[in-house]
Amino acid sequence: MEKKKLIYISGKMGEKVLSVATVKKFNVAQNKLLREGWVVFNPSSPAYQSEAQEHVKIEEKIWKKLDHGEFDWYAWLLLWDMHSLAMCDAIYMLKDWQESPGATAEYYYAKACGKEILFEE
Repeated sequence: MEKKKLIYISGKMGEKVLSVATVKKFNVAQNKLLREGWVVFNPSSPAYQSEAQEHVKIEEKIWKKLDHGEFDWYAWLLLWDMHSLAMCDAIYMLKDWQESPGATAEYYYAKACGKEILFEE
């Protein structure tokens, strides 16, 4: 049996609470990739968001116990995204990815790791 390939969707989010437009843009990409046979990591999905929040809360507790000062929630969310991307075979870059520091970091991480990189047309 052939292993299904995993792909991570990357694009501009930039919102603590995701807008309907952001979720829709990621869902459109997810549906396209599912039709092509990919297993999709969609960072805008409620399940992914919930899991990421739980993991970052754990890191925040550890951080506070160490008394390291201000906790950088965004940095730890981005690290969770990189963790998810590490499990994938490829990354799918939405058109607006270059407008996002996080998506740009994901692109270069994927490139450094030799992952397949696909771009939205």
